[in-house]
Amino acid sequence: MFPRKYNKQNKFKRILLKLLNVYAYEKETLNIVNPDYKNSFGNIIKLNDRSFNFSQGYLNLTRKVEELDIFFRYAPNSSLYNSKGSWKRIVPGINKEQLILTCMSSLKDSILYFLEENKIKITLHLISDNSSLAFDKRLHKLIDTEEFEIVTHNSKISGNRGSYLECCDQAVKAKDLIFFIEDDYLFEKNCVDEMVLTFSRLSTLLKEDVITCPTDYSFFYDSLYKTSLFIGKKNRWRVVGETLLTFMLSKETFEQNNEYLRKVGEVVNEPFEKPLHDLYKKKICLAPVNTLSYHLSRAVPSINEDWITLWNENFKKI
Repeated sequence: MFPRKYNKQNKFKRILLKLLNVYAYEKETLNIVNPDYKNSFGNIIKLNDRSFNFSQGYLNLTRKVEELDIFFRYAPNSSLYNSKGSWKRIVPGINKEQLILTCMSSLKDSILYFLEENKIKITLHLISDNSSLAFDKRLHKLIDTEEFEIVTHNSKISGNRGSYLECCDQAVKAKDLIFFIEDDYLFEKNCVDEMVLTFSRLSTLLKEDVITCPTDYSFFYDSLYKTSLFIGKKNRWRVVGETLLTFMLSKETFEQNNEYLRKVGEVVNEPFEKPLHDLYKKKICLAPVNTLSYHLSRAVPSINEDWITLWNENFKKI
């Protein structure tokens, strides 16, 4: 193990605390703040306060999270990228509208799950690309709630690049966290919770705002991939050098790297997301080990998780 610096503790104080069964206390008030050992197989994170890990102890979260703006872009009349004709996705016997509604159902559940314990403002921006009034009404009916704000935008330019650039245009108005989402991602219930709390913890730990991606893509496993592992809330997270177009970043990172982000839609790239890959060479991007979302494209979207059960649960709701 490489040498590390540890905080030294007075031996007498350490013995006294052990005898009193005190593992942590507030320096200012001397209030005992022992962790909940019923949760001994997980980590404890209180948003905008502190995290606790049984091997590393407490970490005061200096990177606070103020608001979350989610940009969900959807195109019910568009085919799978780089394909024409018949349905080619992993889920058979459905159409694009059903795919979007099912994925949105899972996203709504994930947002509401996060808001059960965390009170920050969340705004869901719906970026419509060549949709119909009838489908838009179905989508709004599905996600109708008073727990978070819903705002609708029409993409000024149709197509994948156009709707992505519309997300960039609208994200200028965001205050803090920005989450770009494509319309074919299915989300685990704890996805938003894990992403936001992990962002706060790891941005604090690494002393810079990180970028997070919710998907443990299969292409992370097809070559020799140099990486580092970190502890999030429940998941392990690793540094990655490539993602697709569903990812979360801070407003500061967005503003400082706007050229890279907009180049995805303004320039023909090979691969499509190449400007993001270039960005990840200078900014830390992390993805979970054990996925938090599933990209429902051509191939099986997961290494080992049971995504089919999650799909069926949300498909019933539409």
